[in-house]
Amino acid sequence: MLAGSQSQRGSGNVQIVGNNNCVNNAIAESYCPPLTHSVIHDLLNIVYEMPSSNDGGYSLARPAQMHDKLRFNKAARYRLIIDNHADDYARVDEVMKGYPDSETIVKKLRDMFLEAAEMDADGNLCVGNGDEQLGAIKTLLFNTIVADSSYDTSSFSREQIEQFCIALVAYGVSKCKILKSPED
Repeated sequence: MLAGSQSQRGSGNVQIVGNNNCVNNAIAESYCPPLTHSVIHDLLNIVYEMPSSNDGGYSLARPAQMHDKLRFNKAARYRLIIDNHADDYARVDEVMKGYPDSETIVKKLRDMFLEAAEMDADGNLCVGNGDEQLGAIKTLLFNTIVADSSYDTSSFSREQIEQFCIALVAYGVSKCKILKSPED
């Protein structure tokens, strides 16, 4: 006679249990839900609440094209990363258009860049390793969000936060004074 249950071994994906032939078809899969308007808005709120800069000036000059700016600042790796997250960047751009006081977030991004930027002996910005600078901004954004008291681990996955950070960095490169512009 057979024992109470039987199992079949194969590729490890399917297991037949001897009680009423239930099929256990559990396949471990990594899934990161896409960034939605509400997720982006909630994460922008966290960035918005970061301490502000005392600098009141904000240039209205049109920034250089993103790829030109990335190439000029030796950010070849981030050019590829940003291209890979173009859909996330487009969503962040769309949300920022309707976000109240989005200029404050742009100024905070600029502050983060200034902390990572390279300066010459006279204290002027100079072209440095753009990949390292953008990576530092992304890391600072990520760490700020996950350390914030309003961060809810059940609402945002770490992958979503990383996608958001990359998209917000891309937004900063595209729309404001993150990285040195080739025209400067």
